[in-house]
Amino acid sequence: MGTFFVVAVSILVFSALVCLAIPIRLRLSFSDRKRSLALSWLVMDVEGNLREKVFRLDLFHQRIITRKFKKDGEEVKRTKKKKSKAKVEVDQGEKKKSKLRPLDLWIKKELVMRVIRIAFRFILDLLRAIRWDELSLELDLATPDPALTGILYGQLCAVKYSANHFFPSARIEVQPDFVNQLPRGSAETVFSVRPVHLVVSASKMFFALPKIRIVKALIEVKRR
Repeated sequence: MGTFFVVAVSILVFSALVCLAIPIRLRLSFSDRKRSLALSWLVMDVEGNLREKVFRLDLFHQRIITRKFKKDGEEVKRTKKKKSKAKVEVDQGEKKKSKLRPLDLWIKKELVMRVIRIAFRFILDLLRAIRWDELSLELDLATPDPALTGILYGQLCAVKYSANHFFPSARIEVQPDFVNQLPRGSAETVFSVRPVHLVVSASKMFFALPKIRIVKALIEVKRR
């Protein structure tokens, strides 16, 4: 029984370490027909299509959830209700501010600045851990004047070759379009980050935060 327990725990720990090492991929796509943000990790795929206003969740390449975003009219009504509630809270907050002493305000300001510095370091650590894997740009260049289209195409080709020098893995395609009068294009980029980096960065931020002081400040604010 003891041997089986040790083997089971070892397998679980090894599986967790493997999962933490597999990167999370974030794909951003922009075009005339599609504006989406997709996240992929292990057997899970999450996509939010802003053009179609649809949220999708897939597991093992099988559709689990498909949900449409709320309509603009409902969002406007909600924002109006939130604004009216916010006005009442602001009025109440102004009444409470009169009870605060200057020393209390200074202590809260010092605490907030410390939390902001810790959060800023967490964001920097996260940005260092993110990798830029892919970049794809496609542009059909068109203007009402064919001569101007040719001039702009030549200039963009020079920019394209310079960009390929700094980003060899990028795929940039520019084509002149002498038929249409407006340009069309698409852009797609992929970022990745390993979950272990997220766990390490979040742990560093958690242990650096003055948790007791934050809890005391929140309790004091609620009491007022």
